[in-house]
Amino acid sequence: MSSNFESFFQIHDQRFAAIVGPSPTIELLAENKDYPFAHEAGVFFPETNSLYITSNRFTSHENQKKIYITRVNLDQKPVTCEEISTDVPMGNGGINYGRDHVLFCGQGTMTEPSGLYRMSTASHKSELLKGDFFGRPFNSVNDVVVHTDGSIWFTDPIYGYEQGYRPQPCLPNQVYRWCPSTGNIRAVADGFGRPNGICFSPDEKTVYITDTDRVHGDGSVVDGRVSSM
Repeated sequence: MSSNFESFFQIHDQRFAAIVGPSPTIELLAENKDYPFAHEAGVFFPETNSLYITSNRFTSHENQKKIYITRVNLDQKPVTCEEISTDVPMGNGGINYGRDHVLFCGQGTMTEPSGLYRMSTASHKSELLKGDFFGRPFNSVNDVVVHTDGSIWFTDPIYGYEQGYRPQPCLPNQVYRWCPSTGNIRAVADGFGRPNGICFSPDEKTVYITDTDRVHGDGSVVDGRVSSM
């Protein structure tokens, strides 16, 4: 499937036009009709031409709430998709973390902690790097970005509790900055209803955060569309 570029995108900065060129096209590379497999993360590794994505939350045939992580191999024609077996609980946002790791937001479950998980792209083994704010467990860490100074900024709304797979919150809906080298962590913003997506401006002097407080998706399906944040 391909289409005229301008019918899908609007260019607000000519630097973007210089990247995509004068006549880009859009092509459907992969789909999964069994569950909403392409929802968050979108972490690309140019060295291996592979992309890691997290699915939206869905209920499996075993009546369990699930989120899958998929590795999309873009070297194959057609591309291939592989479900990753890893210990990231209810993965959501993610970002490159070094040459061979993904830093995933694990939203957690009733028994597994929410937090920042580092996953190897070679073995797909993961480890919890940060799961609490001065001893209080995070709610359901949602999205993350890494500053060039090494600090990690992430959002932590209470969607997991609202959607029934996390315990009652111990913390407000907040945005955090954590410095792994020193262990310092602080809440940098607490005025959001549901802090969600996060990214820096190109010069990293401004951080942009989406607040999805207006509509609280509960994970139900309406008219074929999954309602979830």
